[in-house]
Amino acid sequence: SIKLLTMTHLKGHLSESLAMTYLLKKGNLVFKTIHDTGCVDLVAIDKRGKVHLYDVKTSLNYAKGKKKGRKINRALTPLQKKLKVELLMVDLEEERCWIVKHGRREESLETTKK
Repeated sequence: SIKLLTMTHLKGHLSESLAMTYLLKKGNLVFKTIHDTGCVDLVAIDKRGKVHLYDVKTSLNYAKGKKKGRKINRALTPLQKKLKVELLMVDLEEERCWIVKHGRREESLETTKK
């Protein structure tokens, strides 16, 4: 059989879909970049007209070792920091999204369910 998507790619696509739903429900206009690799996954324009650049990341826990069960920390690249990209984290199991700015959560968890 032909394997079209790896589990990692599937999770990435699901996370981006949930992130778009999250941003749309908050009243943003949302645009997806055409590149699969790059420093920005989504561009959003909020209700005030401010443009936001997002890197969407699936929230994962360490599977083994001393850190088993703890969240894997995600960091922005130097270019992303320069561009003021924000991390938009997605928990696929809970269907929750949150935005991380400057290394700390700035918005409370919100579910995409409803």
